[in-house]
Amino acid sequence: MGSLCLYDNKPRDFSERELALLGLFSERVMAHLELNRGLEWARTQETLAQLASFPELNPGPIIEVGLDGHVYYLNPKAARSLPDLQEGGLEHPFLEGLQSVAAALQNGEKGSLVREIQVGQVWYEQVLHYVDKTKRIRIYARDVSDRKRAEQDLAEQAIRDTLTGLYNRRYFNHRIVEEICRAERQHQTFAILLCDLDHFKTINETRGHQAGDEVLKAVAKSIQDSTRGADLVFRWGGDEFVVILSDANREGCIIVADRIRTGIQKISENVHSDLDLSISVALYPEHGQTAFDLIRGAEQAMYIAKKGGDKIHIGAEEYKLDEHSIKIVFQPIMNVRANEVLAYEALGRDPQGKYSILELFKKYHALGQLTELKCVCFKSALKAAQKAELKRVFINVDFNVLNQIGTVSKPMGMEVILEISELEALHDIENRLKIARRWREQDYKFAIDDFGAGFISLPFVAQLMPEYIKVDRSTMLQAVSSEPFKEFMVGLVFGLRNYATEGIIAEGIETEKELKVMKDTGIYLIQGFLFGRPQELKPPEK
Repeated sequence: MGSLCLYDNKPRDFSERELALLGLFSERVMAHLELNRGLEWARTQETLAQLASFPELNPGPIIEVGLDGHVYYLNPKAARSLPDLQEGGLEHPFLEGLQSVAAALQNGEKGSLVREIQVGQVWYEQVLHYVDKTKRIRIYARDVSDRKRAEQDLAEQAIRDTLTGLYNRRYFNHRIVEEICRAERQHQTFAILLCDLDHFKTINETRGHQAGDEVLKAVAKSIQDSTRGADLVFRWGGDEFVVILSDANREGCIIVADRIRTGIQKISENVHSDLDLSISVALYPEHGQTAFDLIRGAEQAMYIAKKGGDKIHIGAEEYKLDEHSIKIVFQPIMNVRANEVLAYEALGRDPQGKYSILELFKKYHALGQLTELKCVCFKSALKAAQKAELKRVFINVDFNVLNQIGTVSKPMGMEVILEISELEALHDIENRLKIARRWREQDYKFAIDDFGAGFISLPFVAQLMPEYIKVDRSTMLQAVSSEPFKEFMVGLVFGLRNYATEGIIAEGIETEKELKVMKDTGIYLIQGFLFGRPQELKPPEK
């Protein structure tokens, strides 16, 4: 019958009363198993008696086979449905495990048993009877494929969410245990992503629950499309979803989470709503070694994400950004007419050298901390420039950063030029000019960065009146390759001098040819690899 075992998480001694209770419990279990065994045997014997007396009651195959796999008898149904049975011998799927079954029948008290077996796409229920006189196995079989498919459909429905078709929360409880065992056995990590739809309630309230259901189905499909085939996606309940990412690390989680959010943002555009997604991440075993701890960790991370305005957060601890989170390097800006360094531009870099600056910004954008990182960059650049005792420094910022920081006192004796991308002119110009005026009151200056790279707003330039305009490399390259465009730039530079009160700078100059073209257009302030790559600056020796 087997063994009944009780396990505990620590050694213990049992009293006589406890041992008696355990004995009583085991007797009850064994009695129940014996009862079920007796009922099964009675059912089998009844079936055998009917089949022996009236073989025509069995619409399926009837086979008599020796223990060596030799087939002695096939009824017409068996001959039609299993034509290769005689050639296959014991290797045929229909006779799979026959020898071990025969041994069990010979050694057991009873001479028959019932089992199910699959042959190709067909499922059979077999009643196997050992005939002592002939030393053969007689098999009565019937096709139960319809029933098996129905059972499989019911089993599938039990683990699926009826609306989205995703796995449901009940199935998550089963699979998470399997994932933990697999990861522990293979010494791997995996991650749980808890995804919470933002602003979904508004869709239900304004457009009705039917529209909300359609959005949920679209979101479910989008999340599935954004993950790998080996990953599992569950509907956790309401507007929450859970993803199990197998063999995942932090960087992989960020990539997948960012991809999921991009898909949801497309849905938001299609339904003309503010739909978005907050994603929290818990990693096994770093953030928990049980299903309960992992889910609790993901929920705590979600609370942090919601509280801090992040859209993606990993772990139950908040990310701390400080001056060590970024490295500041400087690139010279040359006045080639005077053959001297005009200023330096402060540029941020990954202190560990793992990411380019764009990749680093993308990472923190995915974490919802890009603005915070930019604020750290600005303050670190000021500090590094002051430490290097620079007289003039350009620092790349945006109005969102300037507004969030408030105002910062400018270091004494240093000229600070705030570089603002021309794309900033696309939205809310009046408010941004107001922010610029507040910083000008602190004696900061401004430069328009990336001029000519895309959208050009001359009214914005005219109202901001920047001290400098930095011409983008893409515009410079057009002037190098096209004489008509070069002539156009001559006139453009002449006109811009009325707005850029202290100078126009050409960015990205890498060759002598490019330098000559810029001089021909009237630009003598130059930045680019031709005069130096970004590098750290040490304080001057005293």
